[in-house]
Amino acid sequence: MIQSMTGYGSGDGVCGGITYRVEVRSVNHRYCEINVRLPDSLARLEQRIRNTISGRFSRGKFDVYISQVDISARYAEPALNIAAITQYQSILKELSEFFNVNFKIKGEIGIADILALKEMIVVQGGDINRPELDEILMKIAGKSVDNLMRMRLKEGEIIYKDLKRRVNRLGTLTRHIEKRVPAVIQGMRRRYVDRVKELSGGQQADMDRLSQEIAVMVERLDITEEIVRVGSHIVQVKEKLDNGIVVGRTIDFLLQEINREVNTIASKSSDVKISQIAVDMKAEIERIREQVQNVE
Repeated sequence: MIQSMTGYGSGDGVCGGITYRVEVRSVNHRYCEINVRLPDSLARLEQRIRNTISGRFSRGKFDVYISQVDISARYAEPALNIAAITQYQSILKELSEFFNVNFKIKGEIGIADILALKEMIVVQGGDINRPELDEILMKIAGKSVDNLMRMRLKEGEIIYKDLKRRVNRLGTLTRHIEKRVPAVIQGMRRRYVDRVKELSGGQQADMDRLSQEIAVMVERLDITEEIVRVGSHIVQVKEKLDNGIVVGRTIDFLLQEINREVNTIASKSSDVKISQIAVDMKAEIERIREQVQNVE
């Protein structure tokens, strides 16, 4: 079954009293582009996550987010954010000196001033074994990717049904043209013969020579070969859809070929009905191409 390139998947898991969440979103893209956003402390997992996604999908733009949802009260451990305190202390000291020199405002920086600043105290989970955390997070990521795959397949099933319906209609329109070809050729030959008789005055010698010219002209305007190629391309599109592997690019190429043949049919045919059917086919081809942009 084909799959859409649009989807979302998420998963949660707990390690050391900390709940982690992994979210994966995907949208249409010509290639496979993966963006991973995660805390600096987990940067080591970026390549493993990339490999997990590239191993499951071939097309789409993927955004991966890993976040810490909450910390269980049983494991919560308040702690000073030493790095932030050091940075803020340097800034506050510089600010104090600036006001003292420029505005003659003196003031001491106390503990209360520092603790009032944001993120001076952080709540951490208990001690977590790094390899254990990595494996748990990768399992959560795997679950998120599984959920993303299910959503892409579900949407892909809807797209598949729509594409099959439209491709079948292309086949029906092609058969309508095919049925009209013999009558169109016969009518064309008859009109040419009548016109030649009118111009030649019915002279047999001229008629024999001009009949050959008429046959050549009718052959040049025959659209049988184009119809056969359109039918062949439609069969290939159906096969690709039913195979359900990576089909987006292949079907897009086949649609370009079908569109080219339909343009030739429209330009060669002098029949109004065939021209109208060709216009309907081109409109249907465009709708299919738009839908195929959503398929992996």
